Amino acid sequence: MHGSTAGLQLIDWICIGLYACSTIGIGWYFGRNQRSTKEYFVGRGHMNPVLIGVSLFVTLLSTISYLSKPGEVLGKGPMLLTSLLAYPIVFYIVGYLLLPVYMKQRVTSAYELLESRLGLSARILGGLMFIMLRLVWMSLLVYLAARAMTVMMGVSEEWIPAVVLATGLVAVLYTSVGGLQAVVVTDLLQFLLLLAGAVLVIAMITVEMGGFGWFPTEWNSQWDVQPIISFDPRVRISVIGSMISMGTWLVCTAGGDQTSVQRFMATEDATAARRAYAIQLTASATVAIVLGLVGFALLGYFASNPERLPEHLDLYSDADDVFPWFIAHRLPIGVAGLVVSAMFAAAMSSIDSGVNSITAVVMTDFLDRFGKQPRTERGHVIAAKLLAFAIGGTVVLG
Repeated sequence: MHGSTAGLQLIDWICIGLYACSTIGIGWYFGRNQRSTKEYFVGRGHMNPVLIGVSLFVTLLSTISYLSKPGEVLGKGPMLLTSLLAYPIVFYIVGYLLLPVYMKQRVTSAYELLESRLGLSARILGGLMFIMLRLVWMSLLVYLAARAMTVMMGVSEEWIPAVVLATGLVAVLYTSVGGLQAVVVTDLLQFLLLLAGAVLVIAMITVEMGGFGWFPTEWNSQWDVQPIISFDPRVRISVIGSMISMGTWLVCTAGGDQTSVQRFMATEDATAARRAYAIQLTASATVAIVLGLVGFALLGYFASNPERLPEHLDLYSDADDVFPWFIAHRLPIGVAGLVVSAMFAAAMSSIDSGVNSITAVVMTDFLDRFGKQPRTERGHVIAAKLLAFAIGGTVVLG
């Protein structure tokens, strides 16, 4: 492993630039022949379940989640990973109870279903709540991601607006031009980058330490006491509590969030949608385990080499900052660029999915529903692309 470095070098920036250009190229490729809003929003409804499943996972993974999971395992212990035990139950509820109902409807917006049962006001309320949630969520997420990336790039916080602008511009360009197909394909690229970035960190530490000596063989004395179940509010996490929390969030997101429902509608039928959801949960579990191993590796590395941890960082109280610092200062030139590209990927995956889904809701639940759509289908597609660009601009300004 190379010695401490001061931010990114030229080759790192080249890696990041190549990644950004490739995503814009993907957006142009898929956008050049689109002739209908159905192609733009759901890719004709016959997209590959594997691509959709990976996209479902990447859509819901943010840069902050990616950076914080190793910190959680490093500083508090691996109990958070027990939430994966809820996945089989979640798969049954979503795959066999929710998806067959949704896939019979074949809607563009999840909130179209509300009108048939609860009336127009419920549909409008659902659409507005989703738009507000995603706009605030994306704006906050991009800001926090940019703040973390300035640390990894070795620049001051004055560069945060520039990082936000660059990240948002690239994501909005390929999303507004290419629609859901571009989003799904770039999500696959982003998934591979995210996984590779984490695996590279584990590999570098393993080589440096001459094996897997970093893997813990006993419960660290600094970790939280984390029981199977507890009714004491001072206990921050338990096995059952973690399962209930993750299970509830996954079911509600799959059944009520436009970003998820829209991707299910891009598959052929309930069987394909169920397969896509299985891929999502598999990808989620794989990345969670790998990020947990990153936390173990960082703990073992700095426990064996305490002199390499800067004085301003405490291995436990500042656990969330250890992974970003390690990326910026301990990874070799070139590798750091790939890992920071993965950070950009996580941020852009949140922007692209949110922008595309908000555009679908605005077009379907508001403009089309009240007869404000363009007269021609081509005009409809152009309006959707312009609206997506405007929504992305709103997120960046936010």
